Amino acid sequence: MPLVSVIVPTYQRPDLVVQAVRSVLGQTMGDLEVIVVVDGLDDETVSALGTVEDTRLRVLVPPRNLGNAAARNYGIATATGDWVALLDDDDYWMPDKLELQVAAAEGARRELPMITARVIARGEDFEYVWPRRLPGEGEPLCEYIFCRRRPATGEGVVHPSTVLVPRRLFDLVPFDEDIPRYVDLDWMLRVGQLQELEVVFAGDEPLTVISIDEHRTRISNASDWHYDVDWALQHAHMMTPRAHAAYLLTLASIRARRANDPAAFWPILKMALRTGPVSAGELAFHVGNRVFPSWLRHRLTAPRRI
Repeated sequence: MPLVSVIVPTYQRPDLVVQAVRSVLGQTMGDLEVIVVVDGLDDETVSALGTVEDTRLRVLVPPRNLGNAAARNYGIATATGDWVALLDDDDYWMPDKLELQVAAAEGARRELPMITARVIARGEDFEYVWPRRLPGEGEPLCEYIFCRRRPATGEGVVHPSTVLVPRRLFDLVPFDEDIPRYVDLDWMLRVGQLQELEVVFAGDEPLTVISIDEHRTRISNASDWHYDVDWALQHAHMMTPRAHAAYLLTLASIRARRANDPAAFWPILKMALRTGPVSAGELAFHVGNRVFPSWLRHRLTAPRRI
């Protein structure tokens, strides 16, 4: 039985997923298995993975297309390790990622630690280190993810490709296979309700490189801002009023700007002010989305570069 099972869902990204898998198999801690779920009819990816000669790799091909949430659950159901780590197929790990995280897990104080780490967010012409800060003592996970002290992006981040958790946590809180969007945020909010949860960062250095494809991001986030408002209302029982208000002024505000809907400014602001306390950084972010040109928004809100 391996100590860690790594789950990698993929579809039609043969070169990227092979890079991701090799970054796992090249870890300084070798007590692991890699479970790749090829989610769809994708012979090219299956063939590419066949070039990786390592008995720790298992390739699963479900009988039908599952979607990201169900593909993760499908892989987790076959995992044999005591710990489960997630990795997106377009991301990859530093060689000592798992070794440092397993060591950090030994110092956890609660029964269900979520071991995470900083990331390098890499695009075509930029690299950023996220998150800008680590969680405060006793800070709820929802507030750490959504609330901002400053307008800059990437202040509080727990990226799925960094997560290492006990297998039992996924037994308690699987991914929701019935929701169309925000699968990761939904899972984080539900996990954040567990009293036994403890978020632990494994040191200060980034241990994962995540891919930021700005074109793909614009497409995937082009939803109507009303959807985001409704989503927040449906999840309000899992957020503090502070986190709920911050979500409206940041993520919902971003959607409204991308939809080029200036009429959304006042409704979102009024909802946020009625919902909970807001920070000057969140207010500035919302105002900037409305009045600043894109080049100035990027300059003012960009996180620190490497």
